[in-house]
Amino acid sequence: MLTLFTALMMPSLHRVNPALNLEQRANALRSLIKQARTLAIAHDKRVFLCGAAPDAETSMDIDSPCDLAGSWQHGVMVVIDQDGDEEPSTGDVVTLYQPADSRESVLSWRGFRGKSRVEFLPNGMTYWQNGRFTLCAVGDKTLRRDVIINAAGRSYISRDHAGGC
Repeated sequence: MLTLFTALMMPSLHRVNPALNLEQRANALRSLIKQARTLAIAHDKRVFLCGAAPDAETSMDIDSPCDLAGSWQHGVMVVIDQDGDEEPSTGDVVTLYQPADSRESVLSWRGFRGKSRVEFLPNGMTYWQNGRFTLCAVGDKTLRRDVIINAAGRSYISRDHAGGC
């Protein structure tokens, strides 16, 4: 009985507790980062982690699955560089997509070298990149979670939430 009650209340708990929602979004993003790194190693190809193009969800007839302006507001894509051109393009394979949750949080990326995406090399390391994803709660600028990626391609969730968004 308690399990059923908890399962029924779970969606409303997310609305009541934005910190819990933010923590879950950070964990999901970290999982996606790990999957992108694993795909690079498994396929022996470059893999891009990027903000989804505005039309990527509804149309496959686009020049790039990644948002060329570097925005993450439409979700996160994991793209395998099938054509070997070292750029996300129509010849590549989108393997994973995590939709945005713009009603609850905003995602941004700041990385070394100023790239608007993360590139994993076939050995699992990034292309000389390290940086930070920041998830900010909509409506509460004091709530944030940072997911940090180091140059080895490993990630962790920062427990230091000092400073707002």
